[in-house]
Amino acid sequence: MKLVEARARKLLTAAKLAQAAGMSRAGIYAIEAGRSIPTLESVRKLSEALEVDPLEVDEFRAAIERTTKKEPARSSS
Repeated sequence: MKLVEARARKLLTAAKLAQAAGMSRAGIYAIEAGRSIPTLESVRKLSEALEVDPLEVDEFRAAIERTTKKEPARSSS
């Protein structure tokens, strides 16, 4: 599900979610619009505020996958 859907399920405005997660309302809107990728700390805070598994929210899952992707080792020749 999308972040906006998870927020709607809890009947939260962006401002209320931002307050509960210790973030800005603009930050919530930026994540919802795809203009910003949340940090793992933001994912944790938002997931707790929404009482959802982070892997259930598309934007959170993408942030987790992006963060945990391993880059190929570079040789220092």
